[in-house]
Amino acid sequence: MKTKKLEKQTLTWLVFSANVIVGAMARQMVLHHGLDAFNGYVAFMICTLMLTAIYINLQELFKKTLSPFFETLFIKFPNYGKKGKVEIEDKETTEEESWTKETDTNPPLSMDYAQIRLSAMKAKEQAEQEKLTTVLTYTRESFAPYMKEEDLNILCEYICLFHADKDIPKVVRTVKVDSAIRTIDLMHFGWNIGYQFSKSGIQIATFIKRVFAEALKESEISTLKSKLRLDGKCTIKIDTTLKQSA
Repeated sequence: MKTKKLEKQTLTWLVFSANVIVGAMARQMVLHHGLDAFNGYVAFMICTLMLTAIYINLQELFKKTLSPFFETLFIKFPNYGKKGKVEIEDKETTEEESWTKETDTNPPLSMDYAQIRLSAMKAKEQAEQEKLTTVLTYTRESFAPYMKEEDLNILCEYICLFHADKDIPKVVRTVKVDSAIRTIDLMHFGWNIGYQFSKSGIQIATFIKRVFAEALKESEISTLKSKLRLDGKCTIKIDTTLKQSA
């Protein structure tokens, strides 16, 4: 409604401006033929009013005669005006259907946060369990020739606690080991498993001091911490991959 009103006002101003221009040209022609300024202004007013009257009469004529004629013409061809509209609607419908199909077939760019978090936690738990399994296998292979089965089982239990807890587990019973296993071997063993669990040097030293209390009774935790990777003749070597060699 507002658009039609604006268009009508614009057209009226354009026609009025054209009438004023033609009136000004008529005034100049009068002045050019030697008449005075008064006659020029009279010519300007008469020309402008006449053109405005002609425009208004033409509008009325169009409304009364030509407008009904065009309405009758469009009634005879009712589908003429609808055809373009139908084509536009069909095009819009096709585009919407195409967009809907693409949305259905393509997965969302981002998954649900809870689902991502659950998947990440499961993957982390699986990785930690694999680490623990590797360490326990390495422990049994390393100490089976130098330790009783009962002591070896207790050692594996302590390792599980060491892996699960941030704090050093309390040791109820110390683990006894054959005399062939020296202090350097126990330090290397502690570093090897602590490296897999991302434990600090003080945690590793405290762990082996508590677990192998009898074998390490002459060693202080601070000394063990500083010599975990000590070079020298040994049975258990430093091994970051935990692959036992014969």
